[in-house]
Amino acid sequence: MKSQRRIGIIAGRIHKEVNRQLISGILEQAYSLGFSAYIFTLIDENHDDKTLIGEENILSLINFSLLDAMIYIPYSFSTDESREHTEEFLIKNCTVPVICISKEKHRFPSIWHDNRREFSEITEHLINVHGCRRIYCLTGPERRMVSHLRLEGYCDAMKNAGLDYSESNIIFGDFWCGAAEKLASEIAGGKRPKPDAVVCANDIMAIALCDKLTAAGFSVPDDIRITGYDGVWETISHLPPITTYRPSQKQLGRDAVCSLYKIITGMHCSPCSEDCGMLLPRKSCGCTQSESDKHLPDITYQKMEDSYLDSNLSNQLLSASSLNDFVYALCRLTYVFMDPVYYAKESYCLCLCEDWDAVSTDGQTENYRREGYSEKMLIANDLSSHTYFETSQMIPPGHLKKDIPSATFFTAVHFQDRCFGYALLTFDGIADGFNLHYLRFCREVNNGLEFLCVQNTLKSLAYRNYLSNIRDPLTGLYNANGFRQFWNDTAEKARRYNEDVFILAVTVHGMQQINEQYGRIEGDRLLAAFSGFLPVCCGSGDVCMHYAGASFVIIGSENSSAQRHKIITSKLSENVDRYNQSSGKPYRIKIHTASHIVSVASLPDYEEALNSVHEMFSRSGRGGETYSEQLYYSSLSALRREIYQHPEKKWSLDICSRRLEVSTSHFQRIYRTAFGISCMRDVQNSKLSYAKKLLLNTTDTLQSIAAKCGYDYSHFMRLFKREFGVTPTDYRNGVTGHKSII
Repeated sequence: MKSQRRIGIIAGRIHKEVNRQLISGILEQAYSLGFSAYIFTLIDENHDDKTLIGEENILSLINFSLLDAMIYIPYSFSTDESREHTEEFLIKNCTVPVICISKEKHRFPSIWHDNRREFSEITEHLINVHGCRRIYCLTGPERRMVSHLRLEGYCDAMKNAGLDYSESNIIFGDFWCGAAEKLASEIAGGKRPKPDAVVCANDIMAIALCDKLTAAGFSVPDDIRITGYDGVWETISHLPPITTYRPSQKQLGRDAVCSLYKIITGMHCSPCSEDCGMLLPRKSCGCTQSESDKHLPDITYQKMEDSYLDSNLSNQLLSASSLNDFVYALCRLTYVFMDPVYYAKESYCLCLCEDWDAVSTDGQTENYRREGYSEKMLIANDLSSHTYFETSQMIPPGHLKKDIPSATFFTAVHFQDRCFGYALLTFDGIADGFNLHYLRFCREVNNGLEFLCVQNTLKSLAYRNYLSNIRDPLTGLYNANGFRQFWNDTAEKARRYNEDVFILAVTVHGMQQINEQYGRIEGDRLLAAFSGFLPVCCGSGDVCMHYAGASFVIIGSENSSAQRHKIITSKLSENVDRYNQSSGKPYRIKIHTASHIVSVASLPDYEEALNSVHEMFSRSGRGGETYSEQLYYSSLSALRREIYQHPEKKWSLDICSRRLEVSTSHFQRIYRTAFGISCMRDVQNSKLSYAKKLLLNTTDTLQSIAAKCGYDYSHFMRLFKREFGVTPTDYRNGVTGHKSII
């Protein structure tokens, strides 16, 4: 149900003064009849297909059931593609009366200026005021109706004055520069007799003709007088200023609403006010500056420009690292386009699709919303909450004041063909508040959202890459590389809630025999199946890791009275029994568990916790990946303990491999498989761990500590700073660096 009568308006390029005046007239008349208006506009038209897709999405938003009628302004669009797309959309979808502001042929009733009378007036000015007799008419394309209407006005004036208006004096142009420049060349080259004057059917052709004739050595107006039509801003700043006729766009807008009102209600209404177009005589026809120009709006926007530039708008929007930051900056910066005169009568709202920054699961940045909007939109003008509303409503509840007729401008929020949503700018009872700065603001918002979206995508991809490094591809669980982070997170949680930390080591026995008898694939399937029910036995705050081979680790925090690690162990045994009974496999699996409980008051660092895990697997009888690792595991564990007990020794791969009587390459493989770290990295860690203990617990000199750890002084200093981000002296003094001091 509509609480207020509304008309919809579809227009393009409303930053153009001619279109702003037209919409202002429409709104004046609509307000006088108690109507509000929804204006759907394309602000960034060009011939780029992607941008057109992004802009034209705004049409798909229109819910005709909320509107009483539509006004369509085809000439306001800059491209034929936009005009054709819009007209096809209306023909296919519109269910309410439509009136077209144009004199071209359309499927809808239309209204237009009295071009014939107005063009006759400007031609009569040349005849009666300046005594011109040979006058050329440069009109628009022959296929356009408006070209013929203006031509008829020229013919009327010439006929009434008894002057020649034969075909030789009539030139069909293009409403652009090409035809005007061709005519100037023909006059300059003698192909056409020099006329007293040329009356042009629009200002663009008049300006182009004046410039080309001047370049060819003619003086305007001394040699040839020139006039235009439309009254665009460029005519007053041109040298010489161009005589033109400015039709009343406001009156055209008022008349359009009156015509639409009669179609809707069957009743006649008069315009709320009336004004005619005006002839603006200037130097290009031989007149002095028009008195009417004194009444034109001030075209210097220096004050608003200063405000816009001083806002540092781009940097503030591009600096946002989250949507909340972005919207907060947005709300603070709306002053750059809002006129202080209309304070409290303007309101802005950004509406975003639910998936405005969606990132595809495969990381493809091209998988984004291109057409249409999501069923619900996010209201992004309130940082206190993220509220959604039904897109079919078009405007969020509470955005409009029900007792005041208003105008709401809808603009697409997009980057090329990527659809983010749309923006609303509402004026309560204001007919002329729209300005160019708002469109510039909209473009900054589009660019800012795209930049934020790219940031989010890169962060997401970086995080997924990080996860891929700490996840095991076989089991899907975290691998040993993630132990450091999850240990620190679990320890922090334990401190926060004053709980103990448990480490549960789980080993699946018999893997070697299964691999040898049934093949590696069968072993992998077993590990994958076991990994599937391992997390089910744990709580939401626990972390499950595939440590190495058939070894798994579970870490979490628990209340000392809860003994949750025992509950997990019991559930694991139950699931293993259930698997053995239901799997149909010719073998049975067994698990061995070992637990280690650490009080919150004496939580070890990462390295000490990792050593505890190694010891637990050593005691439990490790289920490794291959026979070789099982064969050498006890020797490897003994060697590793000695490395950590005697960090001052000069350990090398050659020395270590000889201990086990294997080649260095084989030793490196089984050592990494056994402990998830290279031997030489373990040696370094043992030395640095020992160095930290000496730094904190002794007064030994740095040279002495370096020697006890088996390093020369300079190498020790560089290595310590590289690993921990601080010097040994700073570490001794309690200074932390950019890296975790573990």
